[in-house]
Amino acid sequence: MRILFITQYFAPETEIGGIRILEIASRLAAMGHEIAVLTGLPNYPGGRLFEAYRRKAWRVTWTEQVHGLRVTRVPLFPSHDKKSLPRLVNYFSFLLASAARSLFFSRPDVVVCSSPPLTVGLAAWVAARRFGVPFLLEIRDLWPEAAVELGYLRSPHLRKAAYGLEKFLYARAARIISVSEGMRADLIRRGIPSARCEVISNGVDVDLFAPAGPGTSADQTVAGLRHDGNVVGVYLGTISAYHGIECMLDLLERLRSEPCIRIVFATGGSALGDFSREVRSRGLNNAVLLPAPPRKEMPGVIGAADFCLAFVKPGPFARWLLSSKVFMYMACGRPIFAAAVGETARVIEQAQAGIVEDPSEGGMERLARSITRVGRGLEIDGMGKNGRRYAEHFCAWGSLAAAYERVLVSVAAKPRGDCQAESAGIPGVVASREGPAEE
Repeated sequence: MRILFITQYFAPETEIGGIRILEIASRLAAMGHEIAVLTGLPNYPGGRLFEAYRRKAWRVTWTEQVHGLRVTRVPLFPSHDKKSLPRLVNYFSFLLASAARSLFFSRPDVVVCSSPPLTVGLAAWVAARRFGVPFLLEIRDLWPEAAVELGYLRSPHLRKAAYGLEKFLYARAARIISVSEGMRADLIRRGIPSARCEVISNGVDVDLFAPAGPGTSADQTVAGLRHDGNVVGVYLGTISAYHGIECMLDLLERLRSEPCIRIVFATGGSALGDFSREVRSRGLNNAVLLPAPPRKEMPGVIGAADFCLAFVKPGPFARWLLSSKVFMYMACGRPIFAAAVGETARVIEQAQAGIVEDPSEGGMERLARSITRVGRGLEIDGMGKNGRRYAEHFCAWGSLAAAYERVLVSVAAKPRGDCQAESAGIPGVVASREGPAEE
């Protein structure tokens, strides 16, 4: 089967959507499928083109091999600014470039796109129409709801257009793949037939992310802190508006009186600048800030810590948001201390992989007290072992790719008219979401 993946983010970027497509596409290729990836110039999370690609920015398009996959890149406007205009220019520059380039690919059997941003779905729809094949829409958050709640879409007109785009794509996708049960439940409540809604969660490379000793400079920084007699926690991955820097700062404030507890933030992301400024202005010396490590170095950083941290900001999107970093933590056998609710809390508790508190109900104080007990008799090794077992059984990319293959085969085998018939009769699938467009 010939599969065209369209994704705005891809390796060498460390955005989870790009990692997800890389892992699944690589395994589908190993299963014998012919894979093509259409993506943009890497610029995540800093919003600046990666050094190796700056000389190629002027090219209309080019193709390279990435981990054995044929990857075609198109130019885009690099930005991860919190302001609406630069973000929209970033999204639409990739939409236009990818939609135009997709018309010149060899005919695939199915087109798959990964969102956010949801504008990628338009490029996939254009390609699917061009070749007369179905397309699958993969959603990793409920956009534009998340963008509205986080303040990225303030204009009523932009909101209305965004909800219209969501309605358009949901009605035309042969399948909608979401990454959490909470997201699927939300889609079904909107009137989308359950048969068109699939759940294939994010996962982790359990061979790469495994209990390991320190080796790189970042690992040695964490290990050095422990060697000095400190208890060390690690927060790995991006800091964005989803996570809530208020919770992170609150925890650091509560742990300030414990000089032997240090928290390492090996991170990047759109909210990193605000977080860094607050850490400095408040004199939070218990925080150690490091650059986000390359993916291959992440397991060592995680494994060098006593425990790991996860945060999900309370809000409407917390019901479906599943923080992907918890899979990496669990695979590395490290216990998790989380200020979270919703899907992220459910998975950690289901795996019995750590301690979870609701940050909106006095949970930060309880979480801080639990962390102070690390090294003073609190048993955490069992949590780490539970997490590793859970990751091996439920989060390995190999089994998730097999699930993806079953969905792709079923869609590609169905006559195109049947896919259209499934979409008919649900023109109002997101009608209930148009209300927030007016302030």
